[in-house]
Amino acid sequence: MAKAIRFAIFMLSACCAGLAFFTLHSFWAWAAPIAIFIAGSSLGEYAFARLAKSDEKQRDLEDRVRNPPK
Repeated sequence: MAKAIRFAIFMLSACCAGLAFFTLHSFWAWAAPIAIFIAGSSLGEYAFARLAKSDEKQRDLEDRVRNPPK
């Protein structure tokens, strides 16, 4: 459940960042999406840390160690 909430927050922030990029026409056209994306990612990780049980956190960490990003 916590993983799904983290993913939903991540996707929502990505959509908001894309929307901000396409609607703003100035200096903020690149700064706002980056800020929105960073804030959304941080909020998603915070929500996961608060909502996930310890065994779910352990499985997530093990999965990240076994499958590092490329």
